[in-house]
Amino acid sequence: MHPRTRRGAVHGRDINRLAPIYAEKTFANLSLILSALSFHSRVIKLLIHATGWLVARTPHVLLRLLAGLLGRVILLIPKRRSLLFSNLHHAFPDRPRAWHAHVARLSCVRLIETGMLSLASPFFSETRIRRMARLSPELEAIMRARAAAGESRPLLIGTLHFAYWECLTWLGLLCPGIAGTGVIFRPLKNPVLNAWVKQTRERHGVLLLSRKNGLQDAFRIMRRGGIVSLLFDQNAGGNGALTLLLGRVCSTSELAGMLAEKFGAKVVVFYPRRLGFWTMRFEAVEIDSDGTSAGVTLALNRWLETLLSGDEEFRASWLWSHGRWRTQDAPWQRLRLEAKRDLLDADLAARGLTRATMPRRARFWITMPGDRDACAAALPLLRRLRRSRPDAEITLLAEAALAGPPATAGATPGTTAGATCNLMGYNLGAGAAADKVIFLPAPGPARRRLVRSLRNEFPDTHILLENSAGADREARLINAPQRFGLCAPGRRRPHLTHTWSPPPGDVSGDHPAPSQVRLWEQWWESLGLPREPELKPERDDGGWTYSGKHDST
Repeated sequence: MHPRTRRGAVHGRDINRLAPIYAEKTFANLSLILSALSFHSRVIKLLIHATGWLVARTPHVLLRLLAGLLGRVILLIPKRRSLLFSNLHHAFPDRPRAWHAHVARLSCVRLIETGMLSLASPFFSETRIRRMARLSPELEAIMRARAAAGESRPLLIGTLHFAYWECLTWLGLLCPGIAGTGVIFRPLKNPVLNAWVKQTRERHGVLLLSRKNGLQDAFRIMRRGGIVSLLFDQNAGGNGALTLLLGRVCSTSELAGMLAEKFGAKVVVFYPRRLGFWTMRFEAVEIDSDGTSAGVTLALNRWLETLLSGDEEFRASWLWSHGRWRTQDAPWQRLRLEAKRDLLDADLAARGLTRATMPRRARFWITMPGDRDACAAALPLLRRLRRSRPDAEITLLAEAALAGPPATAGATPGTTAGATCNLMGYNLGAGAAADKVIFLPAPGPARRRLVRSLRNEFPDTHILLENSAGADREARLINAPQRFGLCAPGRRRPHLTHTWSPPPGDVSGDHPAPSQVRLWEQWWESLGLPREPELKPERDDGGWTYSGKHDST
């Protein structure tokens, strides 16, 4: 044996001989894995069948009790509970917490009712379905008018995540004119379960079209004057257009608007109104718009906003546990407001607003440094943040000693807001640097109680300019979904979700030397803060001041 050859090692001349063997073993292993997955899918399908059959035959009184119990269980899941209360608190900030809790509980219970109904509906007879659901006069009038017109103009039906939304496929049975409608849906990753969903949902005459590869079928239906249905109240992520919903920036799908503009379709919203447990009335409303993609998209959004603001039944039936407003949250773009498609200006103009006067519902909290000079050095950054995120409500957390000029140090902790927003004698409201300042008392039980209570304000982003373990722990207690901090080399900040380390050669200190200010600027620019003309720090008797274009703002 060659001294450099290990026992069992493969020589170069053996590769060609062994390769087919390894390939055969690999394919055999893959076949076993695929077989196991297929068996697993069939088991899941069997369990779904059995559960649906059982639920369909269980008395409603027991199902109502079970839905109430499981709805409360959802509220015990920390992330789901936080998302529910955050969405409601942002949408209706003036309502008390008890009201938010009531709506959150009803929304969770109706989500469970909807899930139960989706499982059980494949086992319902047509007679039972007709007893459970009926059509509103408005919907019947729209379909009669369509039939009288000879069905020459395509019809686009928008649907929403209201309770029992999946039962809209029953309209193929209840309303003969709906048969043949193409329903665009998001396919499941598991092919066995996806096939089961298509089979059960299509049994009343509608056609499920995959959002991934079924759009061409939707185009063909629209070209021949047919009907296409799709959900329009989902978060569209990076592919959507920026709009407002309940005063808060969100990403909205333009697919409905694009289809309406391309084919000249009439736009109608169909939705189920919950009348009781598993009983509903299908209602419809025609959406007025200018027929353009942007006009239809904004009109649908405003109609939903009006409904959620004014109808208690629909407000409780909507899916508040969905991340509808999760947008602009990638760390590299958190401090700017931009997207590939932006309808904000058009949306604001229709509301009589501009970016300067738009609602401030994105909650940015900033823990200020404990040093007075460092606080003063950070003010230009706050003004830049105001310009780049006009939708942000900026709240500062500061020590009580910073409540006024040095002569008034040690002022009583509290909160200042609006025109009276003040820090170290600076009127931040007038300078458009912040909306609120929360002054924290000295460390002790009162401070801990205050910090814990701030969790119920549901900030979206927390930026820490204070570089201390205590500030990190307080940020974790407040529990914003994103917590950003600057991390010096060799140090860890485990209570934060995102940290930024300075480039090699830069040293981070705790005082507002020019290098520290530049580090803050680099850090915030890495989070998406737009670059501006250089502001040069100059030392005077009052601390660090800045010369440049934006001195007076």
